[in-house]
Amino acid sequence: MTRIDPRGAVVVITGAGRGIGAATALRYAALGAGVVAVDIDESAAKDTATACRGSAFRCNVADPAAVAELADQIGPVDILVNNAGVGVGGPFLETTLDDWAWLRSINLDGVVNCCHIFGAGMVARRHGHVVNIASGAGYLPNRRMATYCASKSAVIMLSRCLRADWAAHRVGVSVICPGVINTGIHTRSRLRGSAIAEQDWIAKAFGYSHDPDVVAKSVVAAVAHNRGLVSSGFEVRLAYQMMRALPGPVVDLVARV
Repeated sequence: MTRIDPRGAVVVITGAGRGIGAATALRYAALGAGVVAVDIDESAAKDTATACRGSAFRCNVADPAAVAELADQIGPVDILVNNAGVGVGGPFLETTLDDWAWLRSINLDGVVNCCHIFGAGMVARRHGHVVNIASGAGYLPNRRMATYCASKSAVIMLSRCLRADWAAHRVGVSVICPGVINTGIHTRSRLRGSAIAEQDWIAKAFGYSHDPDVVAKSVVAAVAHNRGLVSSGFEVRLAYQMMRALPGPVVDLVARV
């Protein structure tokens, strides 16, 4: 894969209005890239674009027609960062099928839509890099996060398959698996059942978590060095190695804690 110089590169970032998306936009802007901030919250996207001297678009990534229209408006893209995401928390049977459909439409289908539509242009030009933001929850099972873990696990496998598929076309694909990051995603998540009573604890945990710029650094480095899977945060790097080494019953116990 040809190394992509961020200077002058067109970088599209979904979920760019806040958190990891905004931090990544600022990092690429500082490197001289032309940042395109995309978010379902148009006002938030514009705030990021103003800070980056870039452009802003409102788009619901769950809608493939909207993504196709967005791609037509933007034109050729060098780097795509699929960051838009939401959460659902609570015991599986206390969540609804509508919760699953909503989460999947953004966390998984949104990534698929953007990869399919923007990726087609990259493959045709034999140039580009896609970064998908998954989560350490994609390989760390948790009894109160079945839907979220499932969606992020799917993003990891999709990314690794696309990386193998598109390598011959000189298009890179990376997947970033952050730990607990202070992004405010818990305020945009659906909490069900016993998880509702834990809202204060969840908010405190996010308050002591990593700054989003930790993940932004991982994104930039993954593109620069064409890395496949990156665990962002010391705790998920350790957990990834432990999950590969621990026997199944111990993993089951960790998931129940």
